[in-house]
Amino acid sequence: MIKNVIFDCGKVLAQYDETYIASFFTDNAEDAELLGRVGMARKYWDRFDRGDLEEEEYLKLVKEELPLRLHESVERLSEGWIDHCDSVPGMAELVMDVKKNCKVFLLSNFNKKLRQEAYKIPALKEFDGLVISGEVKMVKPSHEIYRYLLDTYGLKAEECIFVDDNAANIAAGEAVGIRGYLFDGDVSKLRTHLLTLSVIS
Repeated sequence: MIKNVIFDCGKVLAQYDETYIASFFTDNAEDAELLGRVGMARKYWDRFDRGDLEEEEYLKLVKEELPLRLHESVERLSEGWIDHCDSVPGMAELVMDVKKNCKVFLLSNFNKKLRQEAYKIPALKEFDGLVISGEVKMVKPSHEIYRYLLDTYGLKAEECIFVDDNAANIAAGEAVGIRGYLFDGDVSKLRTHLLTLSVIS
């Protein structure tokens, strides 16, 4: 029986498109593409999410790859990008329905600022616990972060389902005994799946 639903954040609870987000920090479309591609590049973002880079170090590395005209823009991007991660339509309502029968948790590769900014993502207000990679210095798909979540909140793997948009992350969860659901952006399909598991009614 499923008693706990674990959600990823980016592209599950909140929409996440680098160029779209960057467009709020520059008026030029080409600069927005460059700012999003470099300023939110996985090679830096992953280290930031893992807690290996502080914000100042991240900005220093990114500025080395950006023209001077975008240095102020990337500073504002680093400070305010989460303001432009719109909620996935229908997800906040689904979380509220899940909460009627189950507990809900977050397991996300994000820098530690997410906890401070979580109130900006409506669905996160209802969560029973958050595990954020930048705080614990572990990242998906490492098995240790899944075990950390289970141990921290006293959860049994077989009583959990994990919703993520990344197949490798789903596979890692399944390797430690957590059922997975690969989210493709279709909230109604996820709702139907949770209905079949009696997670919602």
